[in-house]
This record gives sequence, structure tokens and C-alpha cells, in this order.
Amino acid sequence: MNKSRSKYQFVVLFFTVLVTGFVACKKYTDPAPTTDPRLTNPYCNDPAAVNYNWGFPGVPDNSKCFYPTDLFAGNYLYVDSVFDNNTGIYLSSDTLHLTLRALSHTKLVCTGFCGSGDSFLLTAYNYTATLDTLVGDTTTVTKGQFGCVRTDTVSGTIVDNLLDTTFHVNLQYKSDTVIKNHIGRAHKL
Repeated sequence: MNKSRSKYQFVVLFFTVLVTGFVACKKYTDPAPTTDPRLTNPYCNDPAAVNYNWGFPGVPDNSKCFYPTDLFAGNYLYVDSVFDNNTGIYLSSDTLHLTLRALSHTKLVCTGFCGSGDSFLLTAYNYTATLDTLVGDTTTVTKGQFGCVRTDTVSGTIVDNLLDTTFHVNLQYKSDTVIKNHIGRAHKL
């Protein structure tokens, strides 16, 4: 009788372990999502924007986004100072009316630097806009884009001041005889 009783206990224990194993292996399901009522701050959720994730956590609201070109687009009064690249000697200065117009969230066109109406293309990333390289490659010494005269090349950056509505210009203008640095500050009109 002990043998049959121990057999019976073994079978009951075996089925108990088997059923417990099946119940324990039940697939987990995620609970229903809930919204935290404390998270009411709207924030920009577009990675291309300058203010991406500012104010996170909160509620995504892409109407709060501003993009690199938004920082630069507009009309400016630019005070240009020209220096010789080799000697650093001051050569001249001029005041120009520049217009920067957004072509996309990252591309800009700048007019007003050349008297002929030519324009420069720039790519903006956060608070810096760089003149695109349209002329030259890795084997070319002079890279950039055509200057006001087709034999000249210009390259450089425009940097937002962050504190007010001005930006700093630093361009290198290369002609066949001399390299000039155009350095100045542009004030929004």
C-alpha cells in the first residue's frame, strides 16, 4: 500500500508541477497606456529642429519647433571689414544690405554681397551657417563657391550671436592675386 500511495503522490506532484509550469509560462501582456496628468509641457519632437526635445518630458507639439534657417532668415545691415589674409592689414570697409531667405529647414540663399545680384548658398546647422562647397573637390586647393567674379572663390561661415538679432560673418574671398578675409557683423533690420 505504501508503494501505491507514493506512486499516487508522485503522479499528483508531477501534474501539479506541470500545471504550475504552464501557468508560469503565460505570455506577458503590456498594461494599457496611461497619460501622466503632470506632463503638460509642450515640446518640439522634430530632430531637425534647433530646439528638439527642449522641455521634454511633456506633450509633443511640433508647432513649437524652430529650425536653423529660422535663426538667419531676414534682412540685415552688414558692416564688412576686409583684411589681407597674409599680412592681416586692414584694406577697406563697406556697408551692405544682405537678404537671407530659407529654401528649406537647413538651406539658405544669401543675396546682397555681390553688386551683380549673385547669391551664395548656405547650409545651416543649429547656430552656424556654412557656405556650400560648389567648386572644388579633395584635389582642389581652393574650395567653396564662385565669388562675385567667376574666377574668384568664396568660403566661410555665418554664426548667430544667440544674445540678440545679430550674427557674425567670416568669409575668405580668394582671387587669382590675393586672399581677403571679410569679417563683420550683420544687424537685423
